[in-house]
Amino acid sequence: MSSRCLLRSLRTVGKHGKVPLPSIIGLINRASLSTAVLRKAQHPHYPAVNISYNPHRHVATAEKKFECFNIQDAKDFQTRVMENPVPVVVDFHATWCGPCKLLGPRLEAIISSKGGQVALAKVDVDENVEIAMEYLVESLPTVIGFKNGRKMDKFIGLQEDDVIDSFVEKLVH
Repeated sequence: MSSRCLLRSLRTVGKHGKVPLPSIIGLINRASLSTAVLRKAQHPHYPAVNISYNPHRHVATAEKKFECFNIQDAKDFQTRVMENPVPVVVDFHATWCGPCKLLGPRLEAIISSKGGQVALAKVDVDENVEIAMEYLVESLPTVIGFKNGRKMDKFIGLQEDDVIDSFVEKLVH
């Protein structure tokens, strides 16, 4: 709410011509704002807003912690999994599979904690039957780990978090 009021006040300041709007918007991304500045920005008698620049402070952005992608076809599987320099965990699942729906978020959480050392590929067996048959997927969910284009390890079914974590750790090291 206060940031919306600040932007509204900054637009007003830019319209009055006292401070050009583009220079204010450029500073907003690097600004160190205090509550006093916010109070001044909201008050109609304080049209000039003092925004101090602090080079040691920056706006926090969300970083991509890991790569996760859906496999579309056999060619896509070849390029994204087999030719990937990073180890890849492949989750063979189906939309109608209950345990698959529970395993997916667990895999994502564990792989995201590895900080980009492992990628996650998701293969819908209903759409990619030939890939599932090639890797002998007989029950769901099936998870296979690939490293340097080779199948390293596999587990079938819903597993505990520590089993999944050790599976991913073996793949990384």
